[in-house]
Amino acid sequence: MVQGKLGHSPLDKCFLMLMNTRNARLFLVSLIGFSAMWNSSLAEDNQVFTRQALMQDARQLASILEQSHPDPYIGAGGKVAFQRRFQSLIENIPTTGMTGEQFYRLLLPFVAVLRDGHTALLPPQTRASQQPGLPLTFKIIDESLAVDSVLRKDNSDLRGAVLLSVEGVSLPDLLQRQNNLRGIENVYGTLALLSRSLRTDQGLQNLIPEMDNREEVKVKLRLADGDTKVFIFNDAERSETVLVEPESRIPLPDMSHSDVAWEFLDKNGKTAVLKIDDMSTYREACEAWLASGMTEGLAMARAAYRKFNEQAVPEEIEDILAGIPPATDVFRDLVVAMKHAETTLLIVDLRKNTGGNDLLTEMLLYFLFGQETMTTYDAGFQISRYSDLYFQVYANESLSDINRKRRVPLEIGDYDFSQERAREKEIDPAVSMEEYKESLKKSPTFYKEFSQGTYANHYRPQKLAVLSSAWTYSSGFTLLAALEGLGATVVGTPSAHAGNNFGDSLLFQLTNTQLRGAVSFKQNVTFPDDPVKGHCLRPDIMLTHEKWAALGYDPNAEVLLAIEPSEQRAQGESGESGSCPGTK
Repeated sequence: MVQGKLGHSPLDKCFLMLMNTRNARLFLVSLIGFSAMWNSSLAEDNQVFTRQALMQDARQLASILEQSHPDPYIGAGGKVAFQRRFQSLIENIPTTGMTGEQFYRLLLPFVAVLRDGHTALLPPQTRASQQPGLPLTFKIIDESLAVDSVLRKDNSDLRGAVLLSVEGVSLPDLLQRQNNLRGIENVYGTLALLSRSLRTDQGLQNLIPEMDNREEVKVKLRLADGDTKVFIFNDAERSETVLVEPESRIPLPDMSHSDVAWEFLDKNGKTAVLKIDDMSTYREACEAWLASGMTEGLAMARAAYRKFNEQAVPEEIEDILAGIPPATDVFRDLVVAMKHAETTLLIVDLRKNTGGNDLLTEMLLYFLFGQETMTTYDAGFQISRYSDLYFQVYANESLSDINRKRRVPLEIGDYDFSQERAREKEIDPAVSMEEYKESLKKSPTFYKEFSQGTYANHYRPQKLAVLSSAWTYSSGFTLLAALEGLGATVVGTPSAHAGNNFGDSLLFQLTNTQLRGAVSFKQNVTFPDDPVKGHCLRPDIMLTHEKWAALGYDPNAEVLLAIEPSEQRAQGESGESGSCPGTK
C-alpha cells in the first residue's frame, strides 16, 4: 500500500479547500526540489532486490505519476512517449536484480523528464558520511557558476572565477547531465542543483561516472582577469571544512534566533532589511499545519523547535509551539520601528528562501498594505487534481466535503477548476472575508492581531525592493511574486521557480525498496496573462558579473544594488519586457 505523506521545502504550505480563489491558496504545502530535509530509508543497506520486486516498484511509480500529477506527459512528449520511456526503464532492470541505490539511479531520468521541481525521488539515506566534492561554492550569475567562497585561504583569488568544465566535461554538458538527474523548471534551477551536486563526491560521481582518478578533480576556470586555468584539487584540499567567505560591507540581520529577522542598515533608520530565509520554521506555520491535520505537521513543528532550542523537544504540542519563534512579533516590531524612523526603503531579502508556508505572505501584506490588499491581491489560480494518494495525505478531507457545494460532483482522478472559474464571477466580499477569517483561525498567534486590526497597513516605506536568487523557490517565490505584483523592485538573479507550473507535493513510498518520492497535485498559474513571465520572472535589476566585480565580489551585492537602483535602471537593466536570458 502506498504511504502518502506531505513534504515541504524546507517545507511548504497547508491546503484548505475553500471555493473562494483567495482562501484556497492560503496554507498550501509542497515539496521543493532544493530540500535536503527529506530522504528515503531503504529496506536494508546493500540489499539486492529481485527483478520482479523492482518491476513492481517501477509500475507503482508510473501509476502514481499518472494518477496524481496534473499533467505527467507534458515533459515526456505525450502519453505514448511516457509509456515508451517506461518500457525502456523496466527492460533495463537486470535479471540479477539491483540494490536500492542502483534502482534509485535508474529511476532518476524517468522522473526528471517531467521538468517539475516539486516532483522527484528522494535520495536514499546512507549511514556513510558524505564525502566532499569541489572545495568551492558558487554564485549563480548570467547563466553561469561563479566562485563566491572557497575552503582554503590560498584559493581566495579564485573569487569571481567562472566554471568552464570539470574533468573535461563542459558546463553545458554538466547542465544536461544534471537535468537527467533532477527535473526543474528553468536554467537557473538547473544551475542551482548543479552547484549543490558539485559540492559532494557522490554528486560528482553521479554527474561524471567516467572519472578514473577519484583522488583528485580537475577543474577549468576562467579567472576574474580573463585568463583560463586548470586547477587540480586533491583529497586534502577537498576535505577542508572551514568556508572562507569574503567580508561584506552590509551587516545583515542576526538569524540565530529566527529565520525571519530585520535590521536597519543606517543609524537614521532610513533603510531596513527584512531577511526571510525559511518559511517553515515560524510558529504560525506550524499552528496552521497542526490545526489542518496534515500528516507531517507534528514532525515539522518538532523540527522547527529543534532549530532554535538546545533542550529536548517537549511532549505537549502547546509547549512545542511556545518554543518556535513567531513571525507576527517580528513584523509588528518592524513596521513600528520604520514608522518611528520614517524609513524610506525596505529591502526584503529572499535569496535563501526555498519555501515553507504561504501564510507568511499574507501576514507581511497585512502589516505593510492592510487587510483589503492581503485578501484581494491577484495571486493567479490553481487547478487541483484529486487522487487516492491525495486523500491518503489529507485524511481530514473527503470527496463528499469537496462536493458539498458543487452542482456536478467530482470523482477520483478529476480536476478542480473552481478557482479558475471564480475569477470570472462576482464574489460577495462579506462572505469572502468570513471564509478568510475561518481559515486564519487555524493560526491563533496571527489571528489575534488580524481580528484586532491594530497594525494593519501600519507603515510602508516609499520604496520597496525584494531580493531574488535561483534559490528563491516555492513559497519563497510566492512571496516574491506577491511583492513584485504590488510594485516592489526585484533585484538579483531569476528564481528557479516557474510561476506557471506545478507544485504542492504529496509524498509517497514504493512498497518493496521503500524509496520515497514526491509528486505534484496542482497546476499553479501565477501569471495567467503572461506565459513568458510565468516561465521565468526576470528581476528589474539583474546582478551581472560586471556589477559583482565592481562591488568587490561582495556577497551582499544585491543589497547594494537595491540601495542605489536609479543608476542601474539608467543603464538599461529594467526587465519589464522579454524573457530571462536563455529561456525558451
